[in-house]
Amino acid sequence: MATSPSSFLLAFEGSVHSKAVRCVCVVPTNPRSASVKASFEIVSGSLDSSVVVWSPEEAPQGGEGESSPRTVFKSRLCLHHHTDFVYSVAPCHSDPTVSSFFSGGKDKRAVRIALDNGRVLMEYKGHDGPVCSLAEVSSSSLLVTGSWDGSARLWSIASGECLRKLDQHKHAVSVLAVPEPPLIVTGSQDKALRLWTTSGDLQKTIPDAHQDIIRALDLLALAASSSSPPHATVLSASNDQLVKAWRLDGTPLGEFEGHGAFVFDVTASRLQPNTFLTASDDCTCKVWLVEGSEVDKALTGRAIQTLLHAATVWRVAELPTGDIVTCCEDGKLRVWTRDENRALPEAERMKQEHEAQEAQAAAAAKGESSIDVSSLPDVSQMASLRGKIGEMKMFREGDLATVYTWQGTGWERVGEVVGAAKQKTHYEGDAYFEAGEYDHVFKVEIGEGGAYKPLPFRMSDNPLVAAEKFCVREGINKSCLEQITSFIRRNTGTSFSSSSSSSSSSSSSSSSLRPGAPSQVGVFDAAVASKVAPLMEVFTFAKGNFEGASKKILEFDAQFPADSPERLTALETQYLLDALEKIKSPSFMKQGFRACEIDVLFEKLATWPSSKAMPVMDIWRIMALHPQYHLVHKKTGDQGWMTVIVALRHLKDACTSETDESPLMLCCLRFLANLMDLTTNRTVMLRHSAVILESVASDRILKSPNKNVRLTAASLLANFSVAFANKEEKEARLKLLKLLRGVMESERDLDIYYRCLVALLTTLVTPPQPQQRRLLIDECQAIDMAGALPPLNQNIPAEGRIGDAAQDVLLLLE
Repeated sequence: MATSPSSFLLAFEGSVHSKAVRCVCVVPTNPRSASVKASFEIVSGSLDSSVVVWSPEEAPQGGEGESSPRTVFKSRLCLHHHTDFVYSVAPCHSDPTVSSFFSGGKDKRAVRIALDNGRVLMEYKGHDGPVCSLAEVSSSSLLVTGSWDGSARLWSIASGECLRKLDQHKHAVSVLAVPEPPLIVTGSQDKALRLWTTSGDLQKTIPDAHQDIIRALDLLALAASSSSPPHATVLSASNDQLVKAWRLDGTPLGEFEGHGAFVFDVTASRLQPNTFLTASDDCTCKVWLVEGSEVDKALTGRAIQTLLHAATVWRVAELPTGDIVTCCEDGKLRVWTRDENRALPEAERMKQEHEAQEAQAAAAAKGESSIDVSSLPDVSQMASLRGKIGEMKMFREGDLATVYTWQGTGWERVGEVVGAAKQKTHYEGDAYFEAGEYDHVFKVEIGEGGAYKPLPFRMSDNPLVAAEKFCVREGINKSCLEQITSFIRRNTGTSFSSSSSSSSSSSSSSSSLRPGAPSQVGVFDAAVASKVAPLMEVFTFAKGNFEGASKKILEFDAQFPADSPERLTALETQYLLDALEKIKSPSFMKQGFRACEIDVLFEKLATWPSSKAMPVMDIWRIMALHPQYHLVHKKTGDQGWMTVIVALRHLKDACTSETDESPLMLCCLRFLANLMDLTTNRTVMLRHSAVILESVASDRILKSPNKNVRLTAASLLANFSVAFANKEEKEARLKLLKLLRGVMESERDLDIYYRCLVALLTTLVTPPQPQQRRLLIDECQAIDMAGALPPLNQNIPAEGRIGDAAQDVLLLLE
């Protein structure tokens, strides 16, 4: 078994860039250059559109008894050959006459730059999107570029000519050049790895290599052994939080799990075999040690060190000295060494560590961060540590991360970190349950044959709805509905309110459900059950032209003055673009959103005026269906009420506008309707139901000439009827009845009318207590509800499903 080398310590921290540092590489210098004395220099690229060349210099420690020099890095060149964000840099080795490097950026160009004076040696133009990845095929004097346009390209380094375009990717493409055998490896948002010849011919595709976007690639050097001859091993890093190892024939060798967020970079050590480095959105760089299995030749490994940063770590590179360099969202470049004599003084190292921990503690206190608990100091060390007034720090308590704040005389407990997500189980999906991540996927034994059937369930789901879907899918008699609902509640620990009326057991059913005995649970009184069953699911609006909404948001943003507080900064624009790509993805529900992306979507865009709010609300309404919408609750501290207020403000402006604002009205109503889908969102809607229903009670909405507006409003009212089931919502129910009556008396569209009619029926048959039903019936009689029903309402035919539902309501009102 390989032994772990000594730990890395902070050796240098430099800040020249004014914005996030997105890329870094190491470039060997030309020994004949008079302007450069060192054997290598560091090159970094930033969102401030600059490229900085850092030159190492020896500097004395300065402390007593610390005469050994340490290395500092000074900015020798600050280059501005790009006009926008710089996303990638890479060294050029193929020309021995001049030391140079490549850079690529948002301006859709790659360039080759002379290291000594920063002059542009060659430009590589042709991509239709930002250039985000670079690799050199030095044996053939070729440059490979990857772009957001979904392609990789092969270029002649000397002439700048594009020799071949490598298609078949999706969105951002990462590239890697393998020297032996000479190959090109690519990965992209389509999750596949592709192997190409150096002339651009596709040799092999490894589909679904990851579960999310492939962000970076590198070649791992493995120590040779007598039983395992050396072979090329490719490492891939992904948004699925994993690094994976592959043979070039597509054989998976192993996967490495340890990060709590997207893995943006993977870099194999050229000096230490079996070692690689990773950079992640969880604000850490990890050092990994790989071990091989003599049995199945698989690779295993572990993270032997975690280097905590104050923000996202975008890239990591290895220096010829064995040190490593990381570039970070906070605009800083950091060099780490294993040589304690060349490390920064302990006080400076502790300062950086405290700043990083405080940044993560602040984020964790708001539920935004994934924490590496193992890297935290144990709570037993608390007594020996002091802080500044108000400083927050995390400590490890068993398997939990807990935030404490320094109050001058000691640490005061704030609470447990809630940012870490519980492990989910993926379900492939069927006609009744969507594909995606679930909190539980039960294997339920049904029937005498003992067949096991999957029952997926999210903690935000309605157990009754899940049980009903399961019954329909498996052809189980509805008499088992209560038994299955009870099974879900019992095995998930969810609570429920029973009806006052008892329910009969389903023991007579021919289908059996294991584990657990049948339980009794009342949903609504069977004595008043309708032929048209009360609504059990809410209406949602998931389809839309989100490409159009995305373009409109960017168009509106450009209309704000440059110094306007509503105008997005360059970094915020990047976060928005990243979020919009996920929203447009076919696997939207599986996408993970960063806290910075949530900030832009729900804080910055919330400040926009109603005149520019339509595309924003369109994006909000699809986000309301996403499992991560709960992050909005944590940010606002009011369970998401602020976003509802914004929607109601835009809705009011649309209703009072002298012009037709139906598109804005429609998007706001769809957002409110979708908020009724997830339990966490539904809670805030119920708490403020009176205000929301009053805001909808406008003729500009309920009697709009736009059918889609009226249909969406009816859907929102129907969703309230579902949410009110078995809940003490007396006043809100009465308000809902009046609104339904107002719509039904004038509505001519049969689909809209039926939606309101079923909402009315659901409201009447699902109160928690029989006496409340009496109150509702009295209210219906007081407002002449029968007059809005056929046959008295002669505008609506008393036949078919409408006739059946209307008859059920009339029977209840007798």
